[in-house]
Amino acid sequence: MNLGMRVGGMLKQLDKRYGVIALLSGELRPPRGGFDLDGEKLMDWGWICANLPRGQKRALEIGPGKSPIISAMLSLGYEVTAVDTSSDTTAIMEGFRFVQADFNDLPFNGGFDVVVVCSVIEHVGLAGRYNSQADEDGDLKAMRRVRALLEPGGQLLLTIPVGRDVVHKPWHRVYGRERLPKLLEGFRVLRSRFLQKTPNGPWSNTTEESALDTAVDIRRYALGEMILQPK
Repeated sequence: MNLGMRVGGMLKQLDKRYGVIALLSGELRPPRGGFDLDGEKLMDWGWICANLPRGQKRALEIGPGKSPIISAMLSLGYEVTAVDTSSDTTAIMEGFRFVQADFNDLPFNGGFDVVVVCSVIEHVGLAGRYNSQADEDGDLKAMRRVRALLEPGGQLLLTIPVGRDVVHKPWHRVYGRERLPKLLEGFRVLRSRFLQKTPNGPWSNTTEESALDTAVDIRRYALGEMILQPK
């Protein structure tokens, strides 16, 4: 093994243990030992892209970062709006409207056929989470607003952490048998998929019941991926 590979390996281990890269970039540092969630975004992005409804749609993605979902929607002929507090994806692609702001601060009046909320809602309202204003029920309020933005028959594509109910401040909520029904209030579930992760291993499909029984562990959780429609 050459010197560069050895140094790279050492840096990787230090980052996993102490969150060095996050610290240097001014981001939230991960818990000691790091998260065991490798591949989470790939699972969520792939499922959402595969389940986007066909046809010309007016769509909103909340907190997209640099996901491939906007590109997939554009390829389907969607009229796309993206809202994010930081990541401006117009630097890497064109053809959609980008608004740099907090979703809750925007005066949207509805009219969307598709709304995408991928691994975002669990952070809303957690104190210390970037620019989020502290609000214990911020996630529930945001979901009510999303519901109001959808046209009749519109669809919300949502992905969230699932397991036994817990809040890992300032990181994320995990939705279990108590809070999940509150989050989904006012929606019907058209389709869903649940996945669990083998510790330090791959993701695999599981049942909703098994996902909801996932033990509390800040390093990992189960995934819930859902297509929802306002009742």
